[in-house]
Amino acid sequence: MSVYAALLTPFRPDGAIDLKAQVDHARWLAEKGISGLVVFGTTGEGPSLELREKLAALEHLFSENPGLRIVPTLMEGNLPSTLEGIRAINDLPAEKVLILPPYYYKPLAPQGLQAFFQKVLEASRHPVVLYHIPKYAVPVPPELAGLKGVWGVKDSGGEKGYADTVLALGRGVWVGTEENLWEKMRNAQGVVSALANLVPEALILLWRFKETGQEEKGKELDRLLGKIRSQIKAAGSLATLKRLAEIRHGIPLGGVRPPLVAQEPPPLGVLSLLKEVIP
Repeated sequence: MSVYAALLTPFRPDGAIDLKAQVDHARWLAEKGISGLVVFGTTGEGPSLELREKLAALEHLFSENPGLRIVPTLMEGNLPSTLEGIRAINDLPAEKVLILPPYYYKPLAPQGLQAFFQKVLEASRHPVVLYHIPKYAVPVPPELAGLKGVWGVKDSGGEKGYADTVLALGRGVWVGTEENLWEKMRNAQGVVSALANLVPEALILLWRFKETGQEEKGKELDRLLGKIRSQIKAAGSLATLKRLAEIRHGIPLGGVRPPLVAQEPPPLGVLSLLKEVIP
């Protein structure tokens, strides 16, 4: 079973990362059966955090050993800071490391992107996952998954044929978008889910339906998860996701860091839907 939570980042009232809440939330996810954590990605507000505080939080998370596979994410947007992060993560027992490509210069020549990742791969002691999220960053050509040292791609683009190209190279695919999740996860090695912060049991069950070929049950559960996702997105996305997770487990997750903003209380319709997807 390979369901990873795209871990939310809790904040204290003063805006600093709440290290205790981060570990408590991770342990709650472990108790629910999640396979691992992808830390400081998009859901974890990685672009809103500086490298220094992310590395300090990662050291704390590993030292507390929540009993999960941990995949740090680097979204620094430049090569020197990315390599600085790689060197620090090399000394941590990470399962893999997820790397976002530079996101400012568009379009970017393929040879420039390859040169960036080549430097990363030479520096990393851990398998590297390429972060393909064209909505926010430079698209990662699927052919780059063939580079030595690449485990595969976190596919948050979902373009037709993209995952198939990566798989044909003998590399892995993590599904990174939750729209039409049932269809996307069929041949994938795992899913990295924001909703797993809220309903980890439902994502685990969906994966089990995939493994056992329970098509109708899988489609119905995916439909319900889609309704929850749509309501959360309409209500304010990450801030709402944090509020709902707090309601479930009572761990204070705080607000969101600017430029994101806090939202109104979650709609009651979401709370009723949760009862339908939690086994």
